[in-house]
Amino acid sequence: MPNINSSSLALRRKRLGYEQKQIAVLLGHKSTYQISRYETGQRIPSLIEAMKLSILYGLPVRSLFNRHFRRCRDELEKTINQSVAKLNPANAAKADYCSYLESMNSTKINDHTADNIRHHIKVLVEERSKKILGH
Repeated sequence: MPNINSSSLALRRKRLGYEQKQIAVLLGHKSTYQISRYETGQRIPSLIEAMKLSILYGLPVRSLFNRHFRRCRDELEKTINQSVAKLNPANAAKADYCSYLESMNSTKINDHTADNIRHHIKVLVEERSKKILGH
């Protein structure tokens, strides 16, 4: 079962004086079935519906789904920590050096150098992503 802060959905809805049917209509549902499932934690709304709920309830998506947010954050932190631990410190130090740093700090950069810097950054991001994701 999804781990969302479902009680905050129902609580906030009730505090604002909405009925489930009203929220269902505003989200484009024909019945209260999905709203009930969101509020009981049986289902997680789509991103679009979560943003609409956020607007209707006047709260950030993060606070409406705080437990789910924390779980996602914890999973990412764990993955990042594991990937960093796999890197050899000597190789990590080399990877952190950027030969374009001096150019980027320059007050005037011509178009050709700017294109080279953008390409270099793109390659660095792709390489880091591969290392982190294990591809």
